[in-house]
Amino acid sequence: MLKMSKAFVVRMALWSALMLYLVGDFFLFNGPLRGELRRMFPSSEDKVAEAMAEGICARVYNAPIYLSQVDRRVTERLWRTGRDPERVSEVERQMLRWLALEDLIAEALVRIKVRVNIEQAEVSEVEVDDELARFESRFDSALERDQALANQGIESRQELRLRMQARLEQEKYVLSKIKASITVSDEEARAWYEQHQKKLITPERRCVRHVFIATLERPSDQAKRVLAEHLLSIKAGQTSFAEVAKMISEDERSKQVGGELGWMREDRLPDDFAVPVFSMSVDSPELIETKLGWHIVEVTAVKAAELLAFEEMKSEILAALSDQRRQQAVEQYRHQLRLLNHDKVEIYGRLMKS
Repeated sequence: MLKMSKAFVVRMALWSALMLYLVGDFFLFNGPLRGELRRMFPSSEDKVAEAMAEGICARVYNAPIYLSQVDRRVTERLWRTGRDPERVSEVERQMLRWLALEDLIAEALVRIKVRVNIEQAEVSEVEVDDELARFESRFDSALERDQALANQGIESRQELRLRMQARLEQEKYVLSKIKASITVSDEEARAWYEQHQKKLITPERRCVRHVFIATLERPSDQAKRVLAEHLLSIKAGQTSFAEVAKMISEDERSKQVGGELGWMREDRLPDDFAVPVFSMSVDSPELIETKLGWHIVEVTAVKAAELLAFEEMKSEILAALSDQRRQQAVEQYRHQLRLLNHDKVEIYGRLMKS
């Protein structure tokens, strides 16, 4: 019979104990070795759990995008459109979150491109100063400006300046990539002009003035009678239209300028005012009733419908077509960038539903 030495028996016992511990550590209970291995090589579930614990909803080249950033972007979008975040449904909020996340991912990818290719996106101090000045001109005071920045999570004017510089650099870099596709030639502008002439015709405009008395708080007949008396006085040359407007008109905005309403288009007026005004003769004041009250109305001049020549509209057409192409090209570039870097983007969708 093979006789085992005492040392061999001890080694076998130790190895067996070690193997039993390893089996227990990895498979029976969550021991320190298993925990360390999971930290070194985390599973997808571990990554999601860690991200959710830290409020991270995506990573771009391993840089985090936080849910707080997404929600701030949603709030900014609603603020720009004048909507109350408290009145947005849960379904719409989820949709806005995903749109905001895609924007933030696209911006992160562009930022990386800019860092690598900064020579294509250099922005001067003067450009940043001009952008900052345009922004600050929207506020009546530094206090009002700082409050607006605080509401958007921006802690200082310097942080705002850095953000503006980064945005300008990104815009310049993207423009360098799409510039060739947004250039509009004179021939293309003229072709567009020829195809859209009907829409470019400026409709007939009439220069109108009025004297107005409301009937919301007085009998309609009383208002009509007062204006009829003054209309006779105007037609007889006993008083001027401007004098009557200043004396009795209840349209506070126009009475101090002789009742002048300026040049008006029929499609931009209420029907009960537009129809009679655009059937009147020039320099022949008349009484008109609308749902608001009674008016003495006079048309003082008429500009017939006209189509401006191409050369007069050329600059506007070129700018409009270029802007349209720019928006499309930017979206296409961002989409391509996203596809090319899809393996560098991780999204933890469960956190977006929280």
